[in-house]
Amino acid sequence: MASNPFTLAALATTAVEGLQLRGATDDGSSAEVEQVAAQTDEGVTVRISVPRVPHVLERARAEAKALSAASAGVRERLPFAIPELLGRAPLGKTEIFVWTRIPGTPCSLEDIGAQGVAESIAESVAAIHDLPTSIVADAGLPHLSAPRVRQDVLTVFDRAVATRNVPTALLERWERAADSAGLWQFTPTVTHGDLQALALRRDGAAVCGIEGWHSLSVGDPARDLAWLLGSADFEAVDSAFARYSERHPGDRFVRARAMLHAELDIARWLLFGVERNHQETIDDAVGMLNALVERVDDDDDDAVRIEPTRVDTMDLSEVQELLEGNRSLGVARAAAVPKEEETGEVPSSPAAAPEAETVPLQSGEAQENPDDTEVIESSAENDSEDSDRDT
Repeated sequence: MASNPFTLAALATTAVEGLQLRGATDDGSSAEVEQVAAQTDEGVTVRISVPRVPHVLERARAEAKALSAASAGVRERLPFAIPELLGRAPLGKTEIFVWTRIPGTPCSLEDIGAQGVAESIAESVAAIHDLPTSIVADAGLPHLSAPRVRQDVLTVFDRAVATRNVPTALLERWERAADSAGLWQFTPTVTHGDLQALALRRDGAAVCGIEGWHSLSVGDPARDLAWLLGSADFEAVDSAFARYSERHPGDRFVRARAMLHAELDIARWLLFGVERNHQETIDDAVGMLNALVERVDDDDDDAVRIEPTRVDTMDLSEVQELLEGNRSLGVARAAAVPKEEETGEVPSSPAAAPEAETVPLQSGEAQENPDDTEVIESSAENDSEDSDRDT
């Protein structure tokens, strides 16, 4: 890594006036981002992050904009903590961000089966969806109507068909779901937009924090629930959806749409591979699509349908492993959404287009074109060395 924890802690003082820190330790740094946890003189733990690749930088900027909408009143309405941006500053070709650090233990997909966890997740998601949509509008963030969500789904269909890699059974299943009028009669809500297990922090069975707000918008609430269907613990999944419906009633078909979104994530992954001409990703996606067909019960004619009256529950754990393990999937999702000029409707998130343009290539391609990482990192290194001398 380019910097040690104490160097980043020193650099953080350029982002937050008067900030005094004591102690610093690595907090999950990777090839994409440097992260350090430190404590202020007042005892507040902060997370200092420096993105090392362009798409992570754009995501951090998008999250900073999204969380600017979270006033004290909004935070009081949530039963869990969310990060607060304390400050940011340019750092060469990247930026340094100082956030409050969310407490708790990172969640995993397997945790859903632990007693009480599924219900706490459902209550937390319902609390997000109960927020007034005006907070998103006031921040200038995307507002997707139900027809727009359906149109985005149809766009994924069309593009997936064009690849000639999607089994006919799945195309029929998805098309029938898109044509089911009842499925799309929902009221858009505030949505996290990229919710998955890695965004959650828990204290015992209770969700105590949620991170990763770069895709905050008004849209389909089912999007925030789709990742739950990756769990093989069907009883816990049933409990989560039952508790969600208690807390946020009125959307009878939210689980059916969640299943559709979960399955379409594989199609988006396929599109991502096709657009980047990355055969390993394409093969990954095709393999998962074929496995998905095999999981569909074909004992009757309704097996390929996602209907309001029949919600298929199947093991999507492979998809969820991909969702959690590959940080670029959010970019794949963004790339699968039609641009404003194609639809004439609401534009997608401000972070979506830059991420799609600057996404780092997969491991095999990164060696051929490592400039994104090197350019950002080298600039940060120079500033880090200066700060080391000052410290």
